This record gives sequence, structure tokens and C-alpha cells, in this order.
Amino acid sequence: MIGMLIRSVISYFLLLLVIVFIGIPCLLLMLIPARWRYDSKLFFKLSHIFYWTALKTSLVPINFVGKENIPKEPAIIVANHQSSMDIPLVGVLLDAFPHVWLAKSELARSWLAPIVRRMAVLIDMSTPQRGVKSLMQAINLIKGKKRHAIIFPEGGRYIEDNGVREFFAGFVMLAKQTNRPVVPIMIFNAYKVYPPGSFFVYRYPIKVLVGKPFHYKDGQDMDQFKQQVYSWFVKQAKMSES
Repeated sequence: MIGMLIRSVISYFLLLLVIVFIGIPCLLLMLIPARWRYDSKLFFKLSHIFYWTALKTSLVPINFVGKENIPKEPAIIVANHQSSMDIPLVGVLLDAFPHVWLAKSELARSWLAPIVRRMAVLIDMSTPQRGVKSLMQAINLIKGKKRHAIIFPEGGRYIEDNGVREFFAGFVMLAKQTNRPVVPIMIFNAYKVYPPGSFFVYRYPIKVLVGKPFHYKDGQDMDQFKQQVYSWFVKQAKMSES
């Protein structure tokens, strides 16, 4: 217990240093208007450094598998969601490539609201109409631009033994409207490192698996495509149990 406490304190101290020396400059660059910020090489280079260093502060081994499956051209990045670590775990894979996060609108009422509003498009799923409207905002930011879109289609964190919850179909609409590949990313064990409500940082190995891209075909049923991508995640979860 003493050893775990010491590791956790060191981890939080290192993270504080990262926030002060890298996070604050990133926050200042967030003040740039969106039409320039999303194409700023400096902003995304600093963001990449922040993702990488933030992961190092966890002091846990992280294994990235299949990174070569992320295309050099803009894509729709789809990942399961277990922990706050998921943001740097996915972000660091993009190698400073410009990207737009999609986040649930409830975050607008959290203490992270000022940051989230500058870094992400807030998706309001309270009604189908609002959901489509907010997705169109994301489409307008990425269509015709060299920017990835990143979405957690479970709609929130799900920490049930590396399982996955049923997906929302927003990522399918993005793929259909932009004609971009959907790249699946499965994250394992991040929830064990930072359990909800726990102060301790536990030492569990994290694995991040990048699958081969899925391509939405013209005329394909949207629900069928959603299930095709979702089935890949279910398969990976089951394989991790064996």
C-alpha cells in the first residue's frame, strides 16, 4: 500500500509538471480561432507532446499494436471509452496530425467546459434532431480538410471488464458524409489504471490495438455498417478474455 501511494504521488506530481510546462502553452493556443487552430502545426505538435508526456507520467507499460493501420489521409477514428487516459492514448497515435474531437454535450456543464468547447464538437443526443445538427457541425469542420475526427461511440465511459457497450451511429453518418475510412481502436485495461473515484494509480499493462480501416460503401445500410464495426470490438474483447 505504501509503495502504491508513493507511485501515485509521483505520477500526479509528474502530471502537474506536464500541465504547467506543456498543457498551459496548449491552452493559450486554444484561443486561436477554430478556422486557424485546427490547421496549426504548432498547436498539434504541442498537443502530441502533451499526449506523450501525460502517458509517461502514469508509470505503466503501454503497448501499441497496429499503428500502421492509421492512414496518412484523414479518417474517422473510433475507440472504446474506459478512462480519461483514452484521450492521450488515442491522440498520441495520430503523430501531430490535425484532429477534431467529438464529445458528449454533458461535458459543457463540467469544470472542463472551457477546454472541451475549444477542443471538441459537443454532440447533443437528447433528441435525434439535435444529434444530427451537432454532427453536421463536426462534418463542416472536417469535410474537405486534412483533419481526423475522433469519436467514442459508446457515448460515455464503460468499464465492464474490457467489454464494449452498444454503439451510437454518429460515426456512420460522418463516414457516409465525408467518404472517409473508419479506423477502430480498442483500448484494454485503462480503467484498471485509473479507476473512477480512486486516488491511486494502479500498475496494469495497457494495450492499444488499432484495427484495419472499415470503408462505408454507397448504398450500404447504415445500421449494418455500425454493427460491422461494433462486431470488431466485441471480437477483440472476447479474445482478450481467452
